[in-house]
Amino acid sequence: FFPSLTNREQASFFFRKSSSIFTMSSPTFYVSAIVVTSVLCMSQGASVASVNNARPANMRLIQFSEGNATWMSISDIDKIASVPGQRKHFFDVTDHVNSPRRLLKTSTGAIPNEPIRQEIVEGYLNNLDDTGAVRTITKLSSYFTRYYTTATSKDAVLWLMDQYREASGDRTDVTIELFEHSWLQPSLIVRIMGKDTEHSDETVILGGHIDSTAGSATAQAPGADDDGSGSASVLEVFRTLMESRFVPERTIEFHAYAAEEVGLRGSQAVSEEYASLKRNVVSMVQFDMVGYPADTTTPVGLTSDYVDPVLTEFVGKLFGAYTRLPTEASICGYACSDHASWYQINAPSSFPFECKFGKHNPAIHTANDVVGRLSQDRVNEFIKMGVGYIVEMGLLPPQRT
Repeated sequence: FFPSLTNREQASFFFRKSSSIFTMSSPTFYVSAIVVTSVLCMSQGASVASVNNARPANMRLIQFSEGNATWMSISDIDKIASVPGQRKHFFDVTDHVNSPRRLLKTSTGAIPNEPIRQEIVEGYLNNLDDTGAVRTITKLSSYFTRYYTTATSKDAVLWLMDQYREASGDRTDVTIELFEHSWLQPSLIVRIMGKDTEHSDETVILGGHIDSTAGSATAQAPGADDDGSGSASVLEVFRTLMESRFVPERTIEFHAYAAEEVGLRGSQAVSEEYASLKRNVVSMVQFDMVGYPADTTTPVGLTSDYVDPVLTEFVGKLFGAYTRLPTEASICGYACSDHASWYQINAPSSFPFECKFGKHNPAIHTANDVVGRLSQDRVNEFIKMGVGYIVEMGLLPPQRT
């Protein structure tokens, strides 16, 4: 390298030279050149465009841990996301090199110590449709695939959007919008504006992801559990609250993220926009796989890594207060679901998983991830917890300490 040049200039020089000898070298050399170029660009604070200009078509920058990223092809990404024995969790950071990290404004003391709204929540749960979530899972899993680049993936989002619109009825405080991405499938954001003028800028989020995968855009991927079950449960929480005429003090949002299976791309885009807008997200809970095993005795896996410990402790108490499901600690790993995108920008996030990680549904990311493998009762227990979470967080003013 040349000390008289900036890192960005060195990157440009190195990439031109490596490209010119590509015909005399191996593809491995070429990819190595791309990685070195990207590191130089990022260390100099280069723009996303600079990094993108230093990569070949159909290559993405995949990050497996902080400081551990590599360029990969789309087909290789699909393999590590879906093939048994090769599955890994990761962020696709190609479009997020200069993204905000830990810059989000959050209210301190917003998370309660204990659930205190039992009377309200129990009344609302009388309005829960016990078969509603399963009907939604059945519909979502009827699409051949919800892989993020396919037409059926967008169709599924539009169908889900219609369900929220129908459930919201005549409510003027509810907004429903698509969050468009550079790929075909949009994310979905449903918002109930908080009525308290002092605290309506504070946002409580319940989310899941709407995409599915079985290794490619052409493979059948019903995604009943992963994550039809989570998306359906988030919708059913909303329906129950609408049926109960719930009016929050804080603003409440229900999210369905696109492209989770290929590096949390949808949730990264949403969370980073919120960070750039300095949105005050006081809590985010992710529902990703909530229907397995077929009982209500196996403990829920309370993810303990890359989460907010205070919110996670409170989520455990919500399961105790409002459901029949026991809980136990679980390790999920780096970038294992969309809560990690919010953790990255310092928003308190939590991820209650269907069971301890490693004991979960073995059929995910295959054509066998179908509704018949799931437990309606287990799904409904997660919905009860979700209703409790929204009511407890939506009605309590911040506890300043």
